[in-house]
Amino acid sequence: MKTVKIISYIVLALIFVAVCGCIVYFTGGFTSDFKTFYVSVDGKDIMTTANDYKLSMDIPTQVNVKYTFGALNKDISGYSVKVIPNAIDGKNFDFTVDGQVYSYQAESDLTNGFEIEESETAFTIKPKGGINHILGAIYPDCEISDCRDKAYQNMYSLVVTSYNGTASVKINFSIDEPLYDIILDKGEIIF
Repeated sequence: MKTVKIISYIVLALIFVAVCGCIVYFTGGFTSDFKTFYVSVDGKDIMTTANDYKLSMDIPTQVNVKYTFGALNKDISGYSVKVIPNAIDGKNFDFTVDGQVYSYQAESDLTNGFEIEESETAFTIKPKGGINHILGAIYPDCEISDCRDKAYQNMYSLVVTSYNGTASVKINFSIDEPLYDIILDKGEIIF
């Protein structure tokens, strides 16, 4: 009888520790409200904001969308995705579109500059190119000034919003792009 009581107390203690651990994990160490919506990138769960991600122009990045109680409630599904400029003090720059001056950080939506393929619980994202190609997708058939030398760390923000719009996750990232294109002409190469 004593063995059953001891085992019962141990099981209750383990359940208590698991519940406390879950609460600590989904509140960011009690620094925020309990998160019921989050994403996972490269095996890392992101509850609110993350920085220093790099997107490749060759390989899409997969983002898994998760709901804490999604398995229990079948009505919880869906999300929306948007890419916006990450506003950092001192990093804003101007560019021209057909001679008109625009501010990069004043842009409200850069999503058209990215290839996004969505499924029910995940999506992949890949830039259509560097900053010039992204702005070209936003302003098609326009002449845009060269902005490659104005790129900065974490200049883009990927915002993933829950199905009901009450929660969102922000991932600040850069694009792994060459600063300048190098073209070699076979006729001009001398050995």
